[in-house]
Amino acid sequence: MRKLALLALVVALTLTGLSVYRIMQEGGWQKGPWSRQIALENLSRAAEATGDSLVVIGQSKQDIWRLSREGKLEASARHAGVRSDSRQDFTEAAIDGEGRLIVLDTVLDSYGLIVQSERIVRYEAKGGSPETLYEWKGNGTSKRVGQIQGLRVMGDNLYFFLAASEKIFLMQLPLQGGQPQAKFSFTLPKDRFLSEIEGTEPGQIYYTTKRGSIFRVAEDGTSQNLYPLANMDRTRKNFPERLSIAPDGSLMFVDRLLNAVTIMPTGGTGLKVLLDGSSIVQSVPDAESHEIMDVIPMIGGGYAVVLNDRILLYDGMNRLVKALTNAGYSGGALASGWISWGAGALGISLLIYSLWLVYVHLMNRRVSLFLKQGVVIVPIIVVGMVLLSNSIYNGFSSRMEEEMQRELALLARNGQQLIDGDRLEKLSSPADYRNEDYELIRDKMNFIFADEQDVERQGLYSTLYKYDDGQLYIIMDDDDGVNMFKPFEMNEANQLVLSEGSIQTGQWEDANGKWLFAIGPVYNSKQQVVGIYETGRDLSVLYQANRTIYQNILQNIAIITVVLLVVILSGTFFMLSTVRKLRKSVMAMADGNWDVEVSVKSRDEVGDLGEQFNRMARYIRQYVSDITSFSEVSYRFVPQQIFKSLGKKGILDIRLGDQVQQDMSVMVVNLRDFRKLSQTLTPKENFNFMNSFLRRFGPLVRREDGLISKYLGAGFMALFPGYAEEALRAAIAIREELDLYNANRRLSGYAPVDIGIAIHRGPLMMGIIGEERRWEGNVISDDVHLTSTMEKMSEELGASVLVTRDLFEQLREPERFRHRSLGRITPEGQDQAIELIDVYDGDPEPIRQAKERTKELFERGLMLCQEGRFYDARETFVEVIKHNRMDKAAKLYFYLCDEYFQKGTSSGWNGTLAV
Repeated sequence: MRKLALLALVVALTLTGLSVYRIMQEGGWQKGPWSRQIALENLSRAAEATGDSLVVIGQSKQDIWRLSREGKLEASARHAGVRSDSRQDFTEAAIDGEGRLIVLDTVLDSYGLIVQSERIVRYEAKGGSPETLYEWKGNGTSKRVGQIQGLRVMGDNLYFFLAASEKIFLMQLPLQGGQPQAKFSFTLPKDRFLSEIEGTEPGQIYYTTKRGSIFRVAEDGTSQNLYPLANMDRTRKNFPERLSIAPDGSLMFVDRLLNAVTIMPTGGTGLKVLLDGSSIVQSVPDAESHEIMDVIPMIGGGYAVVLNDRILLYDGMNRLVKALTNAGYSGGALASGWISWGAGALGISLLIYSLWLVYVHLMNRRVSLFLKQGVVIVPIIVVGMVLLSNSIYNGFSSRMEEEMQRELALLARNGQQLIDGDRLEKLSSPADYRNEDYELIRDKMNFIFADEQDVERQGLYSTLYKYDDGQLYIIMDDDDGVNMFKPFEMNEANQLVLSEGSIQTGQWEDANGKWLFAIGPVYNSKQQVVGIYETGRDLSVLYQANRTIYQNILQNIAIITVVLLVVILSGTFFMLSTVRKLRKSVMAMADGNWDVEVSVKSRDEVGDLGEQFNRMARYIRQYVSDITSFSEVSYRFVPQQIFKSLGKKGILDIRLGDQVQQDMSVMVVNLRDFRKLSQTLTPKENFNFMNSFLRRFGPLVRREDGLISKYLGAGFMALFPGYAEEALRAAIAIREELDLYNANRRLSGYAPVDIGIAIHRGPLMMGIIGEERRWEGNVISDDVHLTSTMEKMSEELGASVLVTRDLFEQLREPERFRHRSLGRITPEGQDQAIELIDVYDGDPEPIRQAKERTKELFERGLMLCQEGRFYDARETFVEVIKHNRMDKAAKLYFYLCDEYFQKGTSSGWNGTLAV
C-alpha cells in the first residue's frame, strides 16, 4: 500500500504538472477544449500578410494570432515573460518565410506606463519556443511606445528602425543569428517628431510626424514632404496613421479625422479614399467600435481593415469579402486540448486518490497520535487561513478601487484648475504640436507630477481632450503612440462632463488595456466647457497594488498560521503528554511489568482515565497474582509435563479427551511392609509420614525430568518421557537417598523403612479422562500394570531396583550401571515371561559388593538352569549362597533347580522362573 501510494503520488504530480504547463501554453484556463473558436477582441495591430496568412495582435496587446483568410487559427503566442512585476505588450509583428512569428515585445514598468525595454522575439510556426533575437533597453522616458518601429522581413534578414533622439537608424538583423547592424541613418528635419516609419531601402523609406506630415527619405538622407498635399488646408485636423507600403509601392494609411482608408500613389501626386467610416458602419453595424485600428495591404490585391473586435477583408475591387469575428481552432488543436485537459483531470484525480492513499495509510499506521492530529489539523487551518486571506483581500481590494477612484476624481478636479482653456482653444490642428501654447499646457498638466520621477508616478497618466464643433479630440496623452487631434468617441460620461461640468469616474477596456479613469471639465475665461481633462491609471496598477497587498496578507496570514499551528500543536503535544504516559505504562504492562503505575496530574477526562488505569492495574496485579497462585497450585495437582506432552501451554488449554501416545519409562516406587508400619501410627501420623516421605523423594524424580503421575498410597508412579537412563538414574538416586533417610530415622528413634522400585519402558496412552464436572490426567497401558507387578516381585527377588530387558536395551551406556540378569521370569497373572535385571548400583555397600563378587557365578548358574543342567545349576547357586547368604534370587533358583533335579520339569517348561 505504501509503495502504491508513493508511486501514484509521483505519477499524479508529474502528469498534473505537464498538463498544467501544456494548458497554459495553449491559452490558459479560460480556453477549454470545448471552445471550438476564440473571439477576436481588443485588436490593435496587424502584420503584412505572407501568402494566405494574416497576423493580428489582440486581447489588449497580450496575444498574437496567425490566421488564415478563412478564419482558422494557425498559430498563437503569449508573452515569453520577463519579470512577474512588469507588464508586456505586443506592439508590432511580422512573419518570416518559414511562417514563424516575429514580434516586438515592449516591456513596461509594473504600472504599465514607462518603457523598460523592447525585445524582438521569434516564435516557432505553431507559436511555441520563444527566442529573443534582440533587446533594446531604451531611454527610460518613453511611455507605452518605445524606440523600435517598422518590423519587416526581407529574405533572411529582419529590418527595423531605431529612433535615438533626432537621428533614425535602419537596422539589419540576420535571422540566422548575429547582432543587428546599422544599414542606414538619417536625421529628422528641425522641429519634426517621429510618429511612424516604414520601408527597408533608402529612397523608399516613409515616415509620419507628430504634426501630421508624411516624409520620404531620399538615398542621401534628406526628407521630402509628401503630405499634406500642397493644395490641402494646413489648418485641417487630418492626421495620417498606420502607414504601410503596398506591393505596388503606393502608401496606404488611415486618415484619423475621417476614419478612412486612404492611399497615396507612388510619387505622392494625389490621394484616394478606399474606405470611409460610413461605409464601415453600413457594412458592420453591430461592431463594438468602428474606429480603424490598422490597415494592411494583402498580397495578390485587396487589403485588411482591423477594427476593435473584427477583421474586414476587402478584395482588389474594394468589396468586403469576409468579416472575421472569431478564429476557429483546427482539429489537431482541439484534440490536443482534449488530451491536455483530460490528462490534467486524470492527474488531479490520481493526485486526490494518492493523497487519500497516503492519508489512509498514515492513519492506519501505528504512529503517534500527535502526528495524526497534525495531519488533520494542519490542512484544516491552512485551508481556513487561505479562505480568510481571500476574504480579507476581496474586501480590501474593493476598498482600494474605491479609494483610487476618489484619488483620481480629486486629481481630475485639480486638473481643470491648472489648464488654461483659452490656450486650449488656440490649438486647432496637428501642426500646433509642441508650439508655445502646447508646451505651456503640457507644463501645467505635468505640474501635478512635478516632484515625482516618471517611475514614481505609479502609472498615473493624464489626457487632455478638446471639444470643438460637437466632437472630442485628443490633444495630449501620456502615450507616445497617440497623436494630436485624434477623434474620440462621445459617450455618456463625456456628455455629462460637457453638459453639467461634473466629475465622472469609471473604467473601460480597449485595445491598449484596461483603465481606471476620472474626467473633469476644462473651462475658458468665459466659463464655457472647452475640453475634458482625464487622469487615470492602468488597472495593472491596481492589480499590482492588490498583488502586493495580497502578498502582504498572505505573509501575515502565514505568520499567524505558523504561530497558531505552533500554539495548537504545542498545546496538543502538552495535552497528549499524559496520553503518552498512559501509552508507555500500558506498553510496559503489556511487556509483563505488572507493577507499573502512571502519574497524571491533569484534572480532566485524561486524568480520570489515568486514575482508572491505576485502579485497573491494581486489579490486574491482583488477578495475575491469583492466576499465578492458581497455576502453581494446579501444577501440583496436574504436572506441567503432562501439558507439554499433550502439546498444551497450560491447564486452560486442556480439553476432555486430549490424549497422546508415546514411549515412556514407567517407574513404580513403593514402601515395603507399609501396612505393618501404618498400624503403629495414628491417621495424622500416617499423613505426616507420607508427606515427609514424598517430599524427600519426589524432587529426585523431577530432577531427571520425570513427572509423578499418581500417588499409590504407600508410594507413587512416575513417568519419564525422555531417555531411559533418566528413570534409572532417578531410581539409583532414590536408593542412595534412602540410606540417608533411614539414618535420620534411626537418630530420631524411628525404625528404618525399605522401598521397592520397578522400571519398564513401552508405549502408553496419556490423556485426560473423566466427565463434565471432574477431570483427571491418567495413563492407560498394560505396561503400567506390569511395572506394578514387578515392584511387588522385587522384594521376593531381593532386588531394590528391578528393570526389564526392554528398558535396559535402550540405555545408551548400560555398562555404567552395575547390574545382573535375573533370567526369564513369568510374573503372576502374565502369560509370557520377561527377562528381568537387578540393578544394584544404589544398594547398600555390603550388599552391592556381595552381588558384584557373585555376579559371574550367579549368571553361570542361571545359564545352567536354563539349559536344563539342574544338578550343576543347583551346586552353582549353593556356591553363590555361601558367599552371599542374603541373595534371595539365588535361593529361589536353588529350590527350583533342586525340585526339577529330583522330580523333573513339567511339560512345556521353557526355562523360566515362575514367581
